[in-house]
Amino acid sequence: MFGLLDRPSSGKLTFRGLPTENLSEDDRAALRGEHIGFVFQAFHLLPQRTVLENVMLATTYAPIPKDEREGRAREALERVGLGHRINFTPTTLSGGERQRVAVARSVCTSPSLLLADEPTGNLDRQSSNGVMELFEELHNDGLTIMIITHDDAVARRAQRRIRIHDGSLEELT
Repeated sequence: MFGLLDRPSSGKLTFRGLPTENLSEDDRAALRGEHIGFVFQAFHLLPQRTVLENVMLATTYAPIPKDEREGRAREALERVGLGHRINFTPTTLSGGERQRVAVARSVCTSPSLLLADEPTGNLDRQSSNGVMELFEELHNDGLTIMIITHDDAVARRAQRRIRIHDGSLEELT
């Protein structure tokens, strides 16, 4: 629901001051493209495309002029420490590097919200720590990040933790 992919079955979800439950699919897609970045556990990178091309794909769905897309993608890749890998394909990268490409793709459109679904689930502890450090840097720069995880080590790094238990929300201190 926070990614505007589903509608609430009851209640209301307001995003950027707009009640979302009655928005058209096109309006929801426009909000997603402009304001929400997604990072998934499985990376979702296209294996035949270069790292740069994978990151640039996100700009296709955002209101970013064509002449700015490559520059934004390059900047995002530099930010995640992969500026030297722009011409590589995802299959030649480590799991941690692939997840960093996925993060670069999600932030190159300058979203206000980043949703991360088990972003460290396929990573070893060292790569997981690297991704979490990157998330902390992005958060310190003002990006709101919501991480869904079953990993207690990842959850403990969050400033605020909310658990869903038996269908109820519970804030952890």
